Amino acid sequence: MLRIVDYAKRSGMEWYEVMRLCIDEETALQPLAILTHGELRVFELDDDEMIGDLPEQETIPLAYEECEMNPAFLARLIHAKFPVVFHPVTKNTEGYAADFYQLGDMPLRPPGLEKFEGMDRVWFGFDKEVRITLDEIWIPESPNDTLLKKPSPEITKEKKPRKQITPHSIYIAHRIKHGKVMLNSWQYFKQLAAESRGTELVELPGYGPIYLKQDPKDIKGTVLWSETKFTSPTDGKSVKKSAFDKAWYRVQRQK
Repeated sequence: MLRIVDYAKRSGMEWYEVMRLCIDEETALQPLAILTHGELRVFELDDDEMIGDLPEQETIPLAYEECEMNPAFLARLIHAKFPVVFHPVTKNTEGYAADFYQLGDMPLRPPGLEKFEGMDRVWFGFDKEVRITLDEIWIPESPNDTLLKKPSPEITKEKKPRKQITPHSIYIAHRIKHGKVMLNSWQYFKQLAAESRGTELVELPGYGPIYLKQDPKDIKGTVLWSETKFTSPTDGKSVKKSAFDKAWYRVQRQK
């Protein structure tokens, strides 16, 4: 097992490029977080919609466990400023307030949580503040290291290069997961583009910080995106409404 920064160097890549490959659905690489501290608390929602500790359930240790990471969280890490901080569950005057996760939304998932599968009334939260640094993200050494190497010319001719997952596809998956509809999701995507104007970072749900811009040639039907600030009229990759709709239906079929 290698730290992601060392794995990237060995592969002639940057660590965030490795991270993008890990998000790709066709890539077998699965990064792991191995922390030196932290615990999860397990909660239960009762019949009165009140939340409290799950009876007879002890806290779940995170320290030195190989924790899987949610793909949406991986996408955020590409643009993150380290260390990334997870706040503990807090209380207000009426009880517990924030920072709860359901099993499928957990940014970090230690081994042993399989027993909670299908238990929709079970929630999780960090017991104390948890910090994750880039040095705590690891890549298991794959038996097929060619996953991160450029294909030979012969292979390139025989097989089209694998597409990397796009920001709008990650955003779409996040919206579908949270019960949103396609039209409203497109409108919100355009709203973010209007706010960003290509010069201000905006938070794309499920993906993270990004620069968006309405295409001046097609304001109603095309959004441009970039990981860096727009500096010229030719900057950015386009997402047309038709491409957005196709991606929506494709992601929806995968659910």
